[in-house]
Amino acid sequence: MVSKVGCAMVTAMGATLLEVEADVSGGLPDIEMTGNLGSSVKDGRERIRVAIKKCGYPFPQGRVTINIAPAAMRKEGTGFDLAVACAILEEIGIIPEDKLKNRIVVGELGLDGAVIGVRGVLPVALEAKKRGYEGCVVPADNYSEALMVPGIEIIPVRHLSDLVDEQRKNSNECSDKNYFAQRVDSGSDLKKISPDYSDIHGQDYAKRAILTAVAGRHNILLMGPPGAGKTMLVSRIPTIMPGMSEAEQLELACIYSIAGKLGDRQDISVRPFRAPHHSITSAALVGGGRFVEPGEVSLASKGVLFLDELTRFDTRVIEQLREPLETGRIMINRVSGAYELAADFMLAAAMNPCACGFYPDRSRCRCTSWEVNRHYGRISRPILDRIDISIALQRVSFDELTGKVDLADKMRDAGAEKDRSHKKVSKKRECIDSSLMRTVVARVWQIQRQRLGDGRYNSGMTNDEIKQFCVLDAVSEKLVKDAYELYGLSARAYYKILKVARTLADIDGSGRVEQRHVLEALSYRVKDKGDEE
Repeated sequence: MVSKVGCAMVTAMGATLLEVEADVSGGLPDIEMTGNLGSSVKDGRERIRVAIKKCGYPFPQGRVTINIAPAAMRKEGTGFDLAVACAILEEIGIIPEDKLKNRIVVGELGLDGAVIGVRGVLPVALEAKKRGYEGCVVPADNYSEALMVPGIEIIPVRHLSDLVDEQRKNSNECSDKNYFAQRVDSGSDLKKISPDYSDIHGQDYAKRAILTAVAGRHNILLMGPPGAGKTMLVSRIPTIMPGMSEAEQLELACIYSIAGKLGDRQDISVRPFRAPHHSITSAALVGGGRFVEPGEVSLASKGVLFLDELTRFDTRVIEQLREPLETGRIMINRVSGAYELAADFMLAAAMNPCACGFYPDRSRCRCTSWEVNRHYGRISRPILDRIDISIALQRVSFDELTGKVDLADKMRDAGAEKDRSHKKVSKKRECIDSSLMRTVVARVWQIQRQRLGDGRYNSGMTNDEIKQFCVLDAVSEKLVKDAYELYGLSARAYYKILKVARTLADIDGSGRVEQRHVLEALSYRVKDKGDEE
């Protein structure tokens, strides 16, 4: 008789269900493991032998043959230990023959028989449910994430003996509370102290641009001198993004589970904000490595990827973003196969206008024209073309910094009919907080959902949808045509202007794209050095 126990292998794309086969025959005591196994799987032989003995169970006195099928697939990882031990114990009768039937078993074993948590338990549970399995046996450390999958029995174990002695439920100290509720509760204190846009004085133009970017999920670039507030503005973007649906949470949680970072997320409903250091490698940014793992672009899915000091990143690393910025996916090709990973993120980047940061203020900037051109040249035109909104920030005035503004000037800029001799009055600036901006974003997202479907935004409109929903009048069309010819815009840049204008119309509650929306969309494109020349 050959005993069989279901198991699983986790890759960057998800889980693949496999089967452990165990056979005990006569001969010299030995363990032979077959099935196209990597060194990390074969290393488990001695762990399994010692763990079984430490638990007080007899180890077979003969030749033990273990096969992990199918043999055509290369296996890597340490999550096979528990399944192999169960198959051996079932073969010698310690575990009843039907005890683990129609269940998937995953987990690593310590030498004392303790079951150690592994990566990717969530996608394993999802795949097991999809394939019709009744339940999963998982390490107790991974129990909470496995609970995210409804409709399938989850059996947590802390020790091999718990599984064998049928004391799983009694020895379980984990709560049956819903996973989503656990994570939200644990993050409730975090929400109370999260930063808010009301903390930032001035930069109302930048706040409007960020509101537009988030409302349409447009990529945005902030350029300005040191201390202008670029990082502060971008770091608060998650506070104005509505929470994720349970389907989106589950999709993102699978990515974090595969990467072994699910425990780092305090509140699973909050959209991710990833800000890697400029020394990051290509594999860490887009994914890869010897055993392919999700990169930062995948971990930022459904949220924001922030690249601060953009010009300090390796140019070859930044160029890797071309594909995910265009398609929302990243394809990684290896000898072992092709891996398609999610990369549906909103890019937010910040950079100084030159090496010293003060160009074009020649009273403070000492960079030569060659140095300025070289600084701009680190970001290629194809990457800039994929950024929908680019704005230049100015140094904040003292009145703005202290929370005061000249109301007379503000009213004149807004077109109010006031006499120019109006006496200037200074008072506290009207507060633009994250709660107000979040309400606007939620309303605009709902408009886009009704227009384009679930999970789709203006930034992802197709050319046919642009023709249908971004119709311009004659004056607006001439404005875009003049800008297209004057600045030598690409076709991609032209379509992005229309998409941003559509988002501005949605913010204003307008069914049509009007001239003012086109003018504002055009203002959100900073001329690069090539345009100036």
